[in-house]
Order: sequence, then structure tokens, then C-alpha cells
Amino acid sequence: MSILFSFSLQTYSSDWANRGGQIETKENWRRNNSWQHLESNEKSSIQQLFKIIETSDKGVKLLARARIKARKEDKSLLEVVSAGDVSLTDTTLIRKFSSVDPFQVSYQAKSVVFLDRSHNTKNAVLDLVHELTHYTFKTPFNPYENQFTISSFLKDTIEGKGGEVDAFLVECRIGKEIFGKAELSSQCMSILGSNGKFSRTLATAEFYKMGQFFDKFISMSQKTRLRLEKFKYLSRDQGHLISSAWGSPYPYAVAKEYTTIMGKVCSNDKKRLSYFGLQKGRLPASEYLSFKKMKKRIHARCKEFY
Repeated sequence: MSILFSFSLQTYSSDWANRGGQIETKENWRRNNSWQHLESNEKSSIQQLFKIIETSDKGVKLLARARIKARKEDKSLLEVVSAGDVSLTDTTLIRKFSSVDPFQVSYQAKSVVFLDRSHNTKNAVLDLVHELTHYTFKTPFNPYENQFTISSFLKDTIEGKGGEVDAFLVECRIGKEIFGKAELSSQCMSILGSNGKFSRTLATAEFYKMGQFFDKFISMSQKTRLRLEKFKYLSRDQGHLISSAWGSPYPYAVAKEYTTIMGKVCSNDKKRLSYFGLQKGRLPASEYLSFKKMKKRIHARCKEFY
């Protein structure tokens, strides 16, 4: 027997303000029409998006890896992807508390991908490869662990495996193979090197351009114990990449998201402490000691989020 608590974690939408390149063509998948009109129903339309992605060599490899991930979760890739209000990868983290040992906790993560139902076919393809990169390669973070800090969260969200830099590069590379260089977005063009290849260094630097948010971010870092020395690309330059979720550059958006996440985590842990507090008179000595240690750890970590 176990007690379940779920917690939803989301990546950032890849819906840049302007992807550019809206060129009319005669291709039978009609890139400028709604992707949901590719077929008579949503799932068949998503299958058509898979076929478009597979016209790219890199797209074939991405879908193959994504299907392997889906099979490990006893799903087909088609079951993983659905239409939504925005494009994002949503991961639900489930905590299981053993009824035999109430201080023994296990975690299970399950992910799904939502694709913006308002997109045309071209932008749906770009969003889908972006989100499938998150889905396939990103290791879900665990906000209940002590090592989940604002510095680690920011670094992992932007630069980590399957993070925003990786997803951006995959989107640009596959987009170039499918649509051609002439239809690349201004964001992708900004990280295209003179050798014709997309630069990870340029992409990483682009995500840390803060513009008018730079001073706000520095002020926030002082309050949240963010270790600025870990982020060498931070700059006052005006960047091309803005989080659609927060309407701000990614470092600022991720820092705000961290505060939101920790508020929920600490609220959940406070409820758990209250539950065990009511039971402490009936707890065996060993479990009471575990309760005291847990209480001390949670209060130390959550005092600024209560």
C-alpha cells in the first residue's frame, strides 16, 4: 500500500515570438494551414506530422529515440502527444509513501507532450521536434531533493541534456533540413556559424542575454542565493529568445518558476509534517527520530517559501 502525491513539472514552450519564413508552397501537407486539418482527426494529423519530421535524417533519429522512450513507459509515441493550448512537455512526479515505513519515499515520473492546437503545420513541426527533445533526453528533476537548488535548476533547464539549448539546436537543425535555410527563423539564423553549422556556444549565450531584465535578475539572485559565478554567459545584451510563459528572458523566467515550484513543494511538505505531527505520540522511537530529522530539514529548506 502507498500514498500518492503527484506534482506537475513543465518545460518551457518553444513558441518564439517570430519564427519567420511564412512562404506559401504547393506541398500537399500545406505548411501554412492548421496542422489539425492535415487529417480528419487529431491523432491522424499527429501521425502526418511524424511523417513530415521523417523527411529529415535527424528527424528520423529523433523519432526513433522518442519511440524507445515511449515503449519503456508502455505507450506508443502517438499516445504521448496531444493537442493543447500551448506547446510544452508536462511531467508528473508521483511520490509514493510506504504504509510500512512512512519515511520511505519512492518517486516515479511520467511525461506527455502537448502541441499548440492554434499552430500552422510548419510551426507545429518545429514545436514538436523541440518538445520531443525534452521528452526523450531530459531527466526529470526532483524538487523534493536537497540538491534541487535554484542554481542547479537554472543550469539544468537551459544547458543540461535535453534542456532548452539542446531543444533549440534540434529545432533549428531539423527545421533547416525540412524547410531549407531560406525559411529559418531569425532566432536560428542568429546562431548559424560561418561554417554553415549551428553553434552550441552561440545558442547558449543567446539564452543568457537579459536586456532590460539584467538588473532585476541580479537583484533576485541576491535574495535566492543563486550562484552567479556558475553562469559565465550572463549579459546585458538584448536577446532573441523570450519565454512565452513569463514574457521575459529565460534565466529570469526559470528563477521565477523555481520560486513557484518550491512554494508548492513546501506547501506539500508542510501538510506532510502536520500529518506526522498528529501521529508523533504514537510513533515508535526510531520513526520519531526520523520525523524530527525530516522536520528540521524541511524547515531549513522551506523557511523562505512558507
